[in-house]
Amino acid sequence: MRVLSNHIISENAQGARILCAITFHFDRTRLGYLAEVLRSLAEYPVAAMDVIIVTNTLQKDELSLLNRLCRETLPPNEVSVRSYGDLTDGWDLTWCHKTIIAREFIYENPGRYTHFIYLENDIRLSFLNFCYFVEYREALRRFGLLPSFIRVEYSKALGGFTASDVFWPVYVPVQSHVVLGDMVLVNMPNPYNPLFILDLELGAEYVQSPSFDRQASGTVCPWGVAERAAMGLCLENVPAPFQSRYVTPVYRKSDTAPAFALVWHMPNNYADNPRSALGKVRVDRMFIGAGELGQDGRWSIANSIAVAADDRGDESLGTSDESGRSHARAVSNADHDTVGAGASLVLENVLSLPDQYYLITHHDTVVFLDTDSRLVRHAPFGIAAWSLVIELAGQKGRLLRRGKSPGEVRQLSAGRFDSDTSTKMVPTNLDCDIENFSDGSIGIRAGDHYLGSDLDGLVRLKDWCRDWERYQLVREDTIEGLTLLRRYSWLSHTDRRVHSLAAQPIDFGRERPAESSALAASLAPGAIAFRRKVAFGPAALKLIERRPQIVFEPSNAALEQLIPERVKILDSDTEAQSVFSLFRPLIHFWLGNDHSEFEKLRHSLDSLSRVAGLDATICIASTQSKTHLRQLVPEKYRNDALFLDADTTGAYAGIHDYHPVVHAYVGCTFGVDLKEGLIELLLSLKGELVLGSGLTAYASLPNFLTQSENLDGPRL
Repeated sequence: MRVLSNHIISENAQGARILCAITFHFDRTRLGYLAEVLRSLAEYPVAAMDVIIVTNTLQKDELSLLNRLCRETLPPNEVSVRSYGDLTDGWDLTWCHKTIIAREFIYENPGRYTHFIYLENDIRLSFLNFCYFVEYREALRRFGLLPSFIRVEYSKALGGFTASDVFWPVYVPVQSHVVLGDMVLVNMPNPYNPLFILDLELGAEYVQSPSFDRQASGTVCPWGVAERAAMGLCLENVPAPFQSRYVTPVYRKSDTAPAFALVWHMPNNYADNPRSALGKVRVDRMFIGAGELGQDGRWSIANSIAVAADDRGDESLGTSDESGRSHARAVSNADHDTVGAGASLVLENVLSLPDQYYLITHHDTVVFLDTDSRLVRHAPFGIAAWSLVIELAGQKGRLLRRGKSPGEVRQLSAGRFDSDTSTKMVPTNLDCDIENFSDGSIGIRAGDHYLGSDLDGLVRLKDWCRDWERYQLVREDTIEGLTLLRRYSWLSHTDRRVHSLAAQPIDFGRERPAESSALAASLAPGAIAFRRKVAFGPAALKLIERRPQIVFEPSNAALEQLIPERVKILDSDTEAQSVFSLFRPLIHFWLGNDHSEFEKLRHSLDSLSRVAGLDATICIASTQSKTHLRQLVPEKYRNDALFLDADTTGAYAGIHDYHPVVHAYVGCTFGVDLKEGLIELLLSLKGELVLGSGLTAYASLPNFLTQSENLDGPRL
């Protein structure tokens, strides 16, 4: 495969011999789309191509028109028009190509064809699209996955192409995915494609699958008849933890889909329909978070913009949703029922209750306050800001906007209030009535109205409480805990391994997600729903759970410590508590002014760099310039290194959140068992451990500060 810019030039594709079937419900107003589909196929520089138009007309003049269109557009390829005019159900026409696959492509194919293509009559599939499928089919073979396409339309209102089959932008890390080089291949929340491509191996698998049969396919997926006809192998033999077999490529560096994966839905049915929620997400803003994934598919903290638990402002675990925000502005001015912050009240010294939750909508999106538009909105996990919580007390509650500092709290009033409302409010006012339902969800009533979350991303006041007015609850401390588990490494006391929260597929526990779900619209039958629990090392926890699941050991406020040293996680499967210790080693050196000290330091750092699997931070206390010291540090440690002024007594600024701490004399040699020694220290009850000549490790910084007074030699 040769990759030129955004194009794939495939020699394998050029040698293909293709059989193509196109379904066409005869309609003269749609002949232009069919002509463009045929013209696109005519541009394929392949070894051979035969095209069959499957139609419902028996009229001679209409058949003559179709045959002439084929002759003019596709010479010298072999083209035929086949009529199926005696169908009981008009939708059965979309299934008539199945006999072509079975007989002419599989059972009676003496090496004539290598690939089969099924197309609806308004989808433009370019040769570039076909090259992409051929090449990525081989790259994904070992994963049991198949390359899929993104159906796009042109939106006059947005001035660009939009995705036909998504309601929301996609946060890549929480969808099932695989990383190949600079590309992430990701499950789409809605995996529907209006076409499929088969090679001979896939064709043989397809004709034996339930998806090949009109009736049996209904047990595979609840899609409509025509949609199931185009389903192909999307939901057959899906490998865990993927929700479908189809994956779509996204560039890690730019969060964009390559042009070769886009197919044009020429009628623009959704993009130009203001009443449809589909076709409103621009393709260039469709994916978010691909750049947060490392080569191993884990969240890359270096590139991540995840916020710490004490920084809850308008940030998220992902990024802001630019396209959704502009859409919200476009509709908000004309809709007076949207919930805004205009009537909100700043409440000082609010007594915080223990039960605070984020609201998860029926669409599996997160409710938040958009500070730009000053409207309450909802958006997908990783895109929405974690800025709005509901505080519950029995059958009452209140909405709170959390600021960056713990004391910054703003209560949002869901209803309209007179100008003197602020004089009637008190800090403990619970102004919402809470209705509880058997599935654990709640309805939020303000006066005579309920908060409802619509498909345009806005929260509005409604006169009823149905699906879109019911919310599931995720504890605030659970989300804050996940942020810390993601940002740092933690040593499991159960399996002695170091873990950080991996990017993984999730959902919010629904048995059958709604079509508009931002996380999982279609799930293959029998697929294990990994996404219902968040896995962290040997522990698993649910997002939808009202009891505390993540409990951190309090930080040492006297040392201005921000990161806890230990955490307990309640496993939702076993009900057992798993204990983890922060594993963020600090290697501390004191450096004198003698020139020989520099050579000794260089020796120690060189030996440290040879310790496999240890991610440590170097800390050097010295009177020398930081610029000079930085050059002594190996490149792998340079960016995170700390340099302290040795002339300042007790100068430990910036190192209070490391665990464990190693006091090392310059000139010491680090052994290959250093990491195992540090693990043993954290798992034991000892406060310190001698690792060798000139090396002593401490379980935490306070221990280091106390015990270092007994060390011989120079120190802070």
